[in-house]
Amino acid sequence: MAHWWQDTPWRMVQTNLPERAMAEMDAERFARSLESFGATVVNLNAAGIIASYPTKLDFQPRSRYITGNSLLEMVDACHRHGIRVIARTDFSRIRRDVYEQHPGWAARLGDGSIVDYHGYVSVCPNSDYQNEAMFQVLEELFTTHPFDGLYCNMSSFFITDYDGKVHGVCQCERCRTLYQQATGRSLAPGLSLRDPAMGPYIAFLARCGAQHKAKLTSFLKKLNPELALDGVDFARSEVSLDYDCPNWVYKASSNARIAAGPGRTRPSDTASVGFLGFPHRYIAPPPGLMALRQWQSLANSGCVSLYLMGTLDAARDTAGLKATREVFRFHQQHAGILTGLHSLARTVILHSGSWKRMSAEEMGWVRILTESHIPFDELPLSELKDTSLLNGKTLVILPDAPRLSESQAGALDAFVLAGGTLLITGATAQGPGSAPLTCLGGAKVTETRQGLRSSMWEIPPEQADDFPSCRSTPWLDPGPELWKVQPGPDTQTWLHLVPESPLGPPEECWVGDVREEIPGLLRTFCGSGQSLWLPWKGAALCETLGTENPLRFLQDVLFELCGAVSVAPDLSPMVEVVLAAGQGRTVVQLINAGGCCGAAWRDPVPVHDISLKLPDMVFSSVHTLRGGQVVCRTTGKELLLTLDLLQDYEAIVFEQST
Repeated sequence: MAHWWQDTPWRMVQTNLPERAMAEMDAERFARSLESFGATVVNLNAAGIIASYPTKLDFQPRSRYITGNSLLEMVDACHRHGIRVIARTDFSRIRRDVYEQHPGWAARLGDGSIVDYHGYVSVCPNSDYQNEAMFQVLEELFTTHPFDGLYCNMSSFFITDYDGKVHGVCQCERCRTLYQQATGRSLAPGLSLRDPAMGPYIAFLARCGAQHKAKLTSFLKKLNPELALDGVDFARSEVSLDYDCPNWVYKASSNARIAAGPGRTRPSDTASVGFLGFPHRYIAPPPGLMALRQWQSLANSGCVSLYLMGTLDAARDTAGLKATREVFRFHQQHAGILTGLHSLARTVILHSGSWKRMSAEEMGWVRILTESHIPFDELPLSELKDTSLLNGKTLVILPDAPRLSESQAGALDAFVLAGGTLLITGATAQGPGSAPLTCLGGAKVTETRQGLRSSMWEIPPEQADDFPSCRSTPWLDPGPELWKVQPGPDTQTWLHLVPESPLGPPEECWVGDVREEIPGLLRTFCGSGQSLWLPWKGAALCETLGTENPLRFLQDVLFELCGAVSVAPDLSPMVEVVLAAGQGRTVVQLINAGGCCGAAWRDPVPVHDISLKLPDMVFSSVHTLRGGQVVCRTTGKELLLTLDLLQDYEAIVFEQST
């Protein structure tokens, strides 16, 4: 029997309620507003910093405003209207008066001080608060209220505040002791994000986090196996717009892909934040941006999610809500078609860091594949234990992952031996303690060059035919850093390095005759497959500078050497194409990001006469969900499709023959 979150169409609304909103809460009106909006799940304030119910625990402050309908009445009202309720808790901070009674719960900086933000003190995740008191709160909450799941907000060893300032990592006595026991090292008092010792510390944090998650999962499932837990049964992330947070156009798509996975086996709660960051919690982002995020999340995971301050019926800035409601209602109308799908992509990007904070190199590859219309999936490298996650894939891209575990390297080697193509960039598998990749054929880094300003890769004339898009651009910008690689005995290489040249007035600038035999691309055949290595970070340049150099070269690598195939070679790069199938149908979804204009977001520019080249398939009928007109023609190997018009989003549904 399926759990509720496995067969409930996921349309989440997270209502972060100010404490005083409970004073005049009308539970029935609250539930009706969610139902009218199309929500099937709500994320509702419950416990932690402040209890939204009459708690009996003396260390958990009770809200002063519980004078309207109770939290229990709100949960019951939502259930009557068919809406599941996730309990939102926040154990990242405690009020100052609680800290004074329990000073050992606080996170500590290197000098022993605490971070107190206007009376709210940051807590250490290794403290008794999060490992003992937290579980008392959860037991009280879930045995008195029929919630359907749990979301824990903002817990982190990195001590931050609501201004976005990172004060440092927790240096409390318990963290120091545990770190010493785990690593045999002392925790450096001034450890910062740029410190070389951060690597072992991050690994320590991962172990602590995994242990806590396992304890929480076991505890929750013993209370009730039908309680859905964030990070286990569903995966929540945020897509936001803030002063110091670059608004990456593909953030919602990427988050949704990673959270749901290629099989879309868990709900992706990619929460589109309906306000302009912490300072302006009641000012909505542009409607075009709000709609784009929802269409991206829907296409890549089959789920939609909104996060706002207050209740839906009390919102005054409703421009973003109107755009979001349209997508929610579309999902509600077509949930039977758009849920229960799995990805048809043959390419996957593996992310070595936190997928919620990607590097420019990782973001660059997402952009390149999206704008080249190569369908792809994304997975955290940490989830790669064997080749099972790579089933059905022909190309794996691993951007600049210096350290691989034995199991990760073994899985990638096995993938290549079995006929797959592995494309790595930067210093992948070259960091201290990394397991080696046998499929590189013995190629290894012998030198790191940094601070480059005028170096260039040259495509020599004899290699020009391998990169047909670059015939008029033989020079490539390597960026500020590259790695000199000594090829293996059977490794094929491309490109030469033009070393640093003089900078100054134009009379002093020229391209000299010196060429270094340092390859910019290496290929090794291994078993039935191949590995390719770009020992520089060209995708990062595509992301940060937006230039076609080296974009065209990297596209040639994908198409000419990796065997990747574009499903829309002539389509505007501003249109994203997603292929999925399930329940006897294939669904092609198109999202128009043409409203992105620098830092501004407008309604997208309509795209006319779109041509797609799809793998040939057998189908009995084809129709669209947004009114577009399609014409199909088969060639025996391909299905050629033409769509007359794309506004913001379209779904083309091929029903299979029965």
